[in-house]
Amino acid sequence: MAIGIHEEYSYSSSSSSSTTTNEQVMLPEIEARVSDNNHILIKVHCEKEKGVLANLYSKVESLNLVVVNTSVTPFGSFNLDITIIAEMEGEFNSTMKEVVTALRVALQADA
Repeated sequence: MAIGIHEEYSYSSSSSSSTTTNEQVMLPEIEARVSDNNHILIKVHCEKEKGVLANLYSKVESLNLVVVNTSVTPFGSFNLDITIIAEMEGEFNSTMKEVVTALRVALQADA
């Protein structure tokens, strides 16, 4: 059974530079996808830092999204894999690129 995620409405990004190798990925890695029923799937792979989840929630809600479900999994000793499912409110009017950029800025403000 298909989940109904439209690839044309997905956007992912990671902070990378010309010196990054295949084995070395700069964090955070952020991906956002829209489903056909007004939900957004947000995946974040970032460094484990105090307040990172609260900061993400705050930014998601400021984008007129309501957090429906969250999963946080430690990845190694220093990283987190965070998955957020959020529902779009009526005022939501951002692209997935804008969502990813806003979340990246919020996470980099923590650093």
